[in-house]
Amino acid sequence: MSSQPLPPSSARMPDALEEAQFRARMARLGTDPASRRRPRGPRVPARGGFRLGWKGWLVVDALVVLLVVAAVVAWPPIQACRHQDKTIGFYAGDSVDKCIRRGIAERIDRADQRLKSLVRGSGR
Repeated sequence: MSSQPLPPSSARMPDALEEAQFRARMARLGTDPASRRRPRGPRVPARGGFRLGWKGWLVVDALVVLLVVAAVVAWPPIQACRHQDKTIGFYAGDSVDKCIRRGIAERIDRADQRLKSLVRGSGR
């Protein structure tokens, strides 16, 4: 770095002029930081509003995903077993509940096998 003295204040005038022009442009566009500042008074919560933090919404989102996955896994075996009960019936010792449990277990096992196959990169 050089050890030159700072220029006189008249040389700083273009910087002040540029800054004034910049602030004028920002004020015209409505993006002046000074105009966007909100007062720092106490926050008054909205009446009747439902507010959760990000952790709460993460739990809500996880529950929604879990319910959707459970419905996708369980709905087809339930419908198939009910249809079988109404049309054909079951063998001795079998029931709608056992049929549904067996169908859900098969779907979960099939999904597990497909995920394993996808991870290994096989089956292409």
